Amino acid sequence: MKKNELLMELRRLTSHLPQEEADRFTQYYSEIISDAMEDGMSEEEAVASVGTIEEISAYIKENNNIQTDLNSKNVGTVENTVNKKKDLPVWAIVLIIIGFPIWFSMLCTAFSMYMTGWAVIIALFAAVLALFVSGIILIPVAVMMQDFALLMVMLGTGIFCIGLSMMGFVGMVKLSQLYVKATIFLAKSIAGIFKGDSK
Repeated sequence: MKKNELLMELRRLTSHLPQEEADRFTQYYSEIISDAMEDGMSEEEAVASVGTIEEISAYIKENNNIQTDLNSKNVGTVENTVNKKKDLPVWAIVLIIIGFPIWFSMLCTAFSMYMTGWAVIIALFAAVLALFVSGIILIPVAVMMQDFALLMVMLGTGIFCIGLSMMGFVGMVKLSQLYVKATIFLAKSIAGIFKGDSK
């Protein structure tokens, strides 16, 4: 049975209860199933772990208020699922402590490299801005030139700098967007690893 199917059965079983109480039962079992799935169970296994519909029905009849301690005899194997501790094993904690100088140095290096990427992007933005300002300055200076050839050269250079800076600005915006997307993707991947969702 799927989670949604069980929740639909729960709504049917609790239809005679006040809405708040019915919602509490539904949320209660939904959280238990979600916790079991986070612990590595498949959806079907997690649903099966809360017991049969008959067991759940008996539990609901006996308990109109969800107890925080799961010592009720009609909860099926829910107790085992919920009481699973998510603490790290001792050996993992020891490795984290012993390996602190290594993983912390690697973390600092990775962060420095990430910030260097932003520094490069900011520097390129500054170069594009400098190119634009140079183009803006060259145009009025060119107008003041007495020599026609020099005027045309400076005027053309100013317009070229402005055009190049505009193209550079568009390119830098695209590069910044790609860097932000890469950052979000990396953050989600790391979060998935720590949650145990990575496959």
